[in-house]
Amino acid sequence: MSLTRSAFALTARARSSAATAAPALRSVAQRRAIASAPVGEEFVNERKHAADHAGKSADLWRKISLYVCIPGAAVIGVYIYGIEAEHIHHRDHEIHENGGELPERVMYDYNNIRKRSFPWGQQSLFFNPKANYPSEEM
Repeated sequence: MSLTRSAFALTARARSSAATAAPALRSVAQRRAIASAPVGEEFVNERKHAADHAGKSADLWRKISLYVCIPGAAVIGVYIYGIEAEHIHHRDHEIHENGGELPERVMYDYNNIRKRSFPWGQQSLFFNPKANYPSEEM
């Protein structure tokens, strides 16, 4: 019998403590559900700061693109054009010395390997008769 009374007493205490804790939990839940003025202003300020930061970052990368990348690409293009023009001039000089033909070269086993011909002929799609040696017939 005393076991029953003690179990009843525990459940009664648990009910009373739950009843007193419920308003406290309710007030916390209500505080979180209702937006207060400082939290709202803080959120708005944070959003404004994020927008300002994004604008500044976008402006930085726009300036890097316009004032660094584009001029850099132009400078590299001029530099490479000079190198390629010199290369073409040298190749044309060699062709002129050999009577209009490409100079003879050593044929290695691994050059121009063809197991079967292409549908359009023996040469590759990017064959250039001024720069490439023709592959042998199969």
